[in-house]
Amino acid sequence: MDPEIITHAHPEHLAAIMQIEQACFGIDAFNFKQMRYLIHSGNPFFVVFYDSILAGYSILLVRKKSKVIRLYALAVHPDYRGKGLANKLLQTAIELSQKMNMKQISLEVRTDNEAAIKLYERKGFQITERLPQYYKDLADGFKMKLML
Repeated sequence: MDPEIITHAHPEHLAAIMQIEQACFGIDAFNFKQMRYLIHSGNPFFVVFYDSILAGYSILLVRKKSKVIRLYALAVHPDYRGKGLANKLLQTAIELSQKMNMKQISLEVRTDNEAAIKLYERKGFQITERLPQYYKDLADGFKMKLML
C-alpha cells in the first residue's frame, strides 16, 4: 500500500484539519466554523494521509460561470513536510482544474514562504502581483497564477 493517500475531506477529518491549520497558519488560521463550512460547501477539498495519519489538505474554490479556480489553502503538518505531500496535493488540484476545463488557477502566498513559492514556481505558477500587508500580521503576500 502507498504511504500517501489523497481523498476528499469529510466532517470526521475536521479535528485533524484544524490541528494542521493552527500549526501552519497561526494568527491567519481559519476557525472551526469556517473550516466546517468549507468541508460542506461542495468545493473541492482534499486531504492527504501519510501512513494512515491525516498530514495535509488543500481547498479549491470554484465560482459559477468562471474559468478561474482559486487554490484557497494548501497545508502540510510540519512533522510531515519534505515527503512530497504538498506536491501531490498541488498536482491533484492542477489535474482536477484541467478536468473541469478551467483556464487558470490563482492563489495567494506569503512573500516569506519560500518553500511554497518554490513549489508553485516548479509547477509553472508565476507571481503576478505583490499584496502589501495582506495577512493579519501585516505581512505581504504574492498573487500567483498558473495558466492551464
